[in-house]
Amino acid sequence: METLEALLEEVRAALRRADFKRLTQLTPAIEAASATLDLSIGREALLRLQEKSATNAALLEAARRGIRAARRRVEEARSATRSLQTYDNTGKRADILAAGLTAGRF
Repeated sequence: METLEALLEEVRAALRRADFKRLTQLTPAIEAASATLDLSIGREALLRLQEKSATNAALLEAARRGIRAARRRVEEARSATRSLQTYDNTGKRADILAAGLTAGRF
């Protein structure tokens, strides 16, 4: 139990540092410790493990959302170099191609 609890703490620390390489290293140890967990350790200990797991799950979800947002932002920056989106007075979107790009076949 102490090993699993320590591993969950280490996962939390790795998530807070965005150390994804360390997370991949910890995964096999957590799986092994979970498989050998003695469920008769008591309610308090199980609740502590559940709380630590829930905290880590929330941190993982936040990391996933952050990575997704960063990827979207990078794609927006890339597309901004190719064209500019504007809107006319009726609200219709118009794309203006960047210099050097052609709109037709030539």
